[in-house]
Amino acid sequence: MRIQDSPDHHIRINHDSINHDLPFTALFAYNDISAIGSIRAFQAAGLRVPEDVSVVGFDDIQIALHNNPSLTTVRQPLQKMGEIAARTLLNRIEEHEDWVPEIAIEPEFLVRNSTARALVLSTSRKRELPVCD
Repeated sequence: MRIQDSPDHHIRINHDSINHDLPFTALFAYNDISAIGSIRAFQAAGLRVPEDVSVVGFDDIQIALHNNPSLTTVRQPLQKMGEIAARTLLNRIEEHEDWVPEIAIEPEFLVRNSTARALVLSTSRKRELPVCD
């Protein structure tokens, strides 16, 4: 099986993940592509995002803003990260500074239309997705 990083690939994965007995109100995806695929899977199952389930991604790719609904996501300050990495490397080479094991850089949380206040779910409520080919 070839692993792809596309929204359609994540629809198939989420079909298996959603068909279980544990109710949930939100999904935090490891990147925006998987979040967008999850939104498509939820919508195909008749679930509303964010009314039934909230979805959050990570990366803030360009399509995240234009998705329907627009995707709540975590933006990494990539330019700042590159500048800090280059500066750290140059300081280490030129000034013989000690190695820095960890540099904390604060990401930005962008709240858009794929998240809402959670609904209260009973444990007897089970969500099932139709089989997707």
